[in-house]
Amino acid sequence: MLAQLPFFCKKVEKGDFLNILKKQNFEGNVYIKLCGDSMEIYKKAWILIFLAVFSVPIACERAKNHLEIAQGLMNEEKPDDAFNEYTKAINDNVNFAEAYYGRGCIYLSREKLEEAVSDFRKAIDIKPSYIDAHKKLAETFTKIGAPDDEFQKRFKAIENDPDNPLNYVELGVFYHKLLKEIDAIDQYKKALELDPKNPFIMFNLGVGFLDMGMYEDAEKMFSEATGINPDYDNAHYNHAIALHKQGKVDEAIKSLNKTLEVNPKYSNAYVVFGLISLTEKKLEEALAHYNKALEINQENLDARYQRAIVFGLQKRYDDALAENMAVLAKNPKYTNAAYNIAVIYHRMDRLDKAMEWYDKITKKIDPLYEDAYYNRAQLYSMKGDHSKAYSDYISYSYITKWRTGKDPAVVYKQDEIKEMFQQAIPTLKGQTTDQEIELKSK
Repeated sequence: MLAQLPFFCKKVEKGDFLNILKKQNFEGNVYIKLCGDSMEIYKKAWILIFLAVFSVPIACERAKNHLEIAQGLMNEEKPDDAFNEYTKAINDNVNFAEAYYGRGCIYLSREKLEEAVSDFRKAIDIKPSYIDAHKKLAETFTKIGAPDDEFQKRFKAIENDPDNPLNYVELGVFYHKLLKEIDAIDQYKKALELDPKNPFIMFNLGVGFLDMGMYEDAEKMFSEATGINPDYDNAHYNHAIALHKQGKVDEAIKSLNKTLEVNPKYSNAYVVFGLISLTEKKLEEALAHYNKALEINQENLDARYQRAIVFGLQKRYDDALAENMAVLAKNPKYTNAAYNIAVIYHRMDRLDKAMEWYDKITKKIDPLYEDAYYNRAQLYSMKGDHSKAYSDYISYSYITKWRTGKDPAVVYKQDEIKEMFQQAIPTLKGQTTDQEIELKSK
């Protein structure tokens, strides 16, 4: 069932109408003097103005009716008729995001992927915080990037050679890249049943567990992989990540040292060392680790990003901004770096710049980045615009619910939003990156 969401049409008040008439009367008088026959033209002007003013809300009401009919038809499993009603709604109100979304869903179900992308993008352009539209757009891109023949090629390989574990690994990697971790894990498990001592299969299964937050299972897989292949640096590193995620810091440090023993140039190991020091508020020690990571690999964006966090905590704001800008120059979709730029401006009381960056995140970089909405709501509240603050908080709540399944604190009225944002300036966002999956043979 498609959710019915609110739509917005401007209501024309009586006073507005009179003002329009007054304005038109002045312009009409000029026209009358030039052309003569003033009374007839004036009457026509009144009629045209009347139609123009009142046709907008009428069209919006028609659009609403078409949307309701379309949703009813979808519930009755009549997508063809629903499609026509969504189109009629769009014709009546070209800024009706819900109508584009509904029609996009039908296009998607019909495998008309380019048309679906167009409609979902239009819905998002009209309403940037439209979560369902973002999700459907992502689903559509997944289908575009993974056509049936790509799946069939991998299924066919398994069908032709069901005893080859690498065929299952390859399908698992394909699922993994599409962010279908559960399906990927199933394929890795099948591969491992066929080749129980393959450390590379264990590694990929461990990464799948990491991505699903199953840290104990991930720890076990990486431990077994390194037991079979003690020189497997990526497995040692991810073993450290799994331990660190569980709060087993001392054991994580041992695995990081083992990683560097196997591969002294493993830059990311120093990133995690830095994160451990940062957690213990040892800022200079953390900085030394990040500098070491960058000495090994100048392209390590995570190290540069984490170093910016240290600069921010040390109130070296110009350095922090420069580091985050450098990260974004290499990867414009590195959302946490953009978010921390906004937070730094926020802390510096450069609120217009902070607002500019929160806008960039919510409108362009990652419209589902909930903390940007929350912080922007704080800025709106500080400006006295509690209506927009409330709207942003609702967006934050919806996204949080979608991500976690849990509701944040409930706010029922716009006035209540004021009390929420009178306390802390937002904190910087931290991050560690897990090792990517691999496709290797013995």
